[in-house]
Amino acid sequence: MNPLEIYLTIILNILPILILFVPYFFIRKKFVANLYLRIYLGILVFYILYWVLPAIFQIGITPEELETPTNTQSIGFLAAHFGSLIALFANYPLVTLPFIFFLAPFISIFYVWHHLRKEKGSTQSNLKQLTYHSTESPKERIRSEIIRNDWTREKEILKLLIVLLPISLYLLQVILTVSNLETNPVITGETALGWFLEIFFVYLATFIFSIELLYSSQIALKGKYFGENIRSQTYKSLYTVGAPISILSIILFIAQYFSSILIILYFFAYFLMASVIFILFLKVFEPISILILVKLIAWWKNRKERTKRINTANFYYGIILAFVAVLIFLLLYVVVFQPLYLSIFEDGEYIIDSAQFVPPVNPSLADAISFDLMVIFNFILYMLVPIIIMVGLLAFIMKYFKSTFLGFITYLPVIIILSVLFLILDAPPLINFDPEEYWITGQTSFIMLFNLQFFTLRTAALNATLEGTLGILALPYLYTRYIFNVVIWTLLIYYGRKLFKSKNLPIDDKIVEKIVFSSISDYLNFDEYTQEQTQYLITRKKAVESEEFEHEREEIKNLMTILTEEKLLAELKPDDENERKRFYFTLKYLFYNKLIDIWQPEFKYTFEKVEKQGLYIIYDDGRGVYNYAFQEDSAQDPGLVSGMFSAITSFIKEMTKSAEVLKKIDHGDITILLEYGEHIFGALFIKGTQSAEIRAPLKDFVNWFEEKYKDILKEWTGALQYFKTDENKNKIEEMFK
Repeated sequence: MNPLEIYLTIILNILPILILFVPYFFIRKKFVANLYLRIYLGILVFYILYWVLPAIFQIGITPEELETPTNTQSIGFLAAHFGSLIALFANYPLVTLPFIFFLAPFISIFYVWHHLRKEKGSTQSNLKQLTYHSTESPKERIRSEIIRNDWTREKEILKLLIVLLPISLYLLQVILTVSNLETNPVITGETALGWFLEIFFVYLATFIFSIELLYSSQIALKGKYFGENIRSQTYKSLYTVGAPISILSIILFIAQYFSSILIILYFFAYFLMASVIFILFLKVFEPISILILVKLIAWWKNRKERTKRINTANFYYGIILAFVAVLIFLLLYVVVFQPLYLSIFEDGEYIIDSAQFVPPVNPSLADAISFDLMVIFNFILYMLVPIIIMVGLLAFIMKYFKSTFLGFITYLPVIIILSVLFLILDAPPLINFDPEEYWITGQTSFIMLFNLQFFTLRTAALNATLEGTLGILALPYLYTRYIFNVVIWTLLIYYGRKLFKSKNLPIDDKIVEKIVFSSISDYLNFDEYTQEQTQYLITRKKAVESEEFEHEREEIKNLMTILTEEKLLAELKPDDENERKRFYFTLKYLFYNKLIDIWQPEFKYTFEKVEKQGLYIIYDDGRGVYNYAFQEDSAQDPGLVSGMFSAITSFIKEMTKSAEVLKKIDHGDITILLEYGEHIFGALFIKGTQSAEIRAPLKDFVNWFEEKYKDILKEWTGALQYFKTDENKNKIEEMFK
């Protein structure tokens, strides 16, 4: 290669990924920009594995020449090749990751059940005391997390996955040996190792995320976030045991498979790539997983009550909609996709054969382009279009179901049965349970472009059929992934339109019930309005000014004045039956004129009231930073409080030799709750039993305070004037309201 050919090869190979980064500079909204950056980084690491690494590992192999009729066709090849890369990458967020984020909450439930059994008291009584600080809608949580752009947790998860990587790969090789599947030292992809490595990663990531979910969902028993301890203990155990075993696994692996060392490194890189993509999309999918977990616990708490009063109205909508979805896909296939396929790919079998890593004949550039187009076409036909049809229809009609659960159990079974039936009849199924699996990689090739040799990778495919033990282990993933992605994406779209609001209702002098409501987009029907079991919340829209309803009748003016504070529907409904009917239409008028919002309950729990006394922010060396008294008569001397904590924490660390931090101090009827930041910790004095309702705002305030004053706190000199602001006082009153 002459220098010009080297420059041409480098520029044209990196050009597509550079062009893809350009839109980032023109995105003004921070949320969209951060989300786009995550997607771009995912594509970038996939590009490195798909487009760069195979070329490095094929240095000793002579590149194939792809017959090049025209320069235009060469440019077209680059576009088709990059398009196939995007299509292959899209498998992760559309199919692979939804499996992880749907299954993990069900595994987390097992941990919750196990923890409840270990605690004092019966499982049922402990279950009633579970709380979950989840008052943000998935839409709001995704937005806030993406904007905040904090990668702390992602780094910890990635570090753990890297520690477990060598063990995972060695275990896979043992499974291959047991299954009598030998690894070809030259073309390892023809075995099932590469394909099953992805499936094994999915199982491992599901397990790790189920632990992480206990922490991020802030599930608490008697005010204690037990997910924190489970997470820290599990991670510590995996690090302690995993690190030395990983080192040993690497040594044994190299000793046993030294001749295939480049291929093994490629699989290491593949596992790392999957891990990076997983953590890049963590903040996008995690809020839905949290919601699934909370809804599962809420169902578990109230399962007997719910069984009696489950409303099956409109259940047939799901069945009808499933038939409509299958019919739409069938019509699209017959009218659009099948004729298009036959016109573009006259000999599909030959194109697939030409894409084999060691084909029977050397493929032409036209063959390489055709296979890339086939990858894109199959992605659109068997993945993108089915997801759009199934998810779009179900998310659209979900608002007419009385429960999301009812929607799924009437819709999905029909889709599954019809898809299996279509497979048997050799017709195109909406869910393809039996796709042909290939290990997609790249083979070094070159084409002539402007009379210069341009070296690149053509897309190459290798059979990746799973047999024996691998086939059995892969079954849970292979036959549920297309179902789970429908559930996750439907929930993302359905809850993407919703906002959440919480309200505390006193049960008696000591117990409070917290109800988390979600916004509704369509007005209640009369049956929903009249029923007493469901508690709907009515609020006045924030943007509505008094002038907007000045011309209305007196009844509406009075009602809008009352709604300056949120009210339950039961509190507003008149006692007289005729007046109730009239009030129904009054609310309807206000709702459709965008003057009020109506909220339906999503989940609820009870907790015990506490009396807040004082909040103290203390530097990690014991110096007082800031204090706030909720009640003047219960205020303590900040200097004495900070000195006390400095002495207590030092004494406990010295006596117990424990790395764990002190979280609570009980003294008679006074409880002191502690939450820690990087440089400070917060101490909240309360009367009563701790609950997540009081600990959560303490933790939130400590995090907010440290973030706000991070530059000052890094090297704090002891000056207090920075913190004596009304903003701190207002933030406390807002968080602890």
